[in-house]
Amino acid sequence: MAQQQDFDLALHTKWFTKEPPAFPLPCMKALGPCTSTYNWFWEQDFTDTTKTLICAVRWTDTKAVTKVRVKWKRSNPAGTVTAEQKHYPAPAPLNEEDLDKAYGLYGANIATWAEETVGTTVGDGECWTLIHRALLDLADTCRQYGKEPPLISQGRSHGYPILSLTAPTAGSNSGLLQLAD
Repeated sequence: MAQQQDFDLALHTKWFTKEPPAFPLPCMKALGPCTSTYNWFWEQDFTDTTKTLICAVRWTDTKAVTKVRVKWKRSNPAGTVTAEQKHYPAPAPLNEEDLDKAYGLYGANIATWAEETVGTTVGDGECWTLIHRALLDLADTCRQYGKEPPLISQGRSHGYPILSLTAPTAGSNSGLLQLAD
């Protein structure tokens, strides 16, 4: 897999000064579905305030991550802005042994969690909300016991991607997708 090139952060637009910031940028969204988060902090001295924005974007399909840090002086954002990017590649493909190990660590726990919610509505009642909440709960439990937590949902992708299906046409449910009906 090729190393991710730095994105054109279009700092001249001062998107980073907006609350909330206009992130992820269109050039990042163009790579596919993604989720993002950000955090602000600032330092004040006798003459000005330095603001720092830290953002992260994770692509749903690959689980690759890019983190961006932008710093500027409040009195002159355009003239003082600096930025850096760090790119983290998608996780390496899991072999059969690793997939079996993950199944052993998480499979029964997730199934038990789901069985215990039968008859209740979890979140908005959608299936991806159910698994997302199960993974969050399992991750908290794993951390409490010093175990490696599962990979948390990104959009409608849950855990490590082992299968991806696309309908041949919009609204189509043929082939494997028909099994879900």
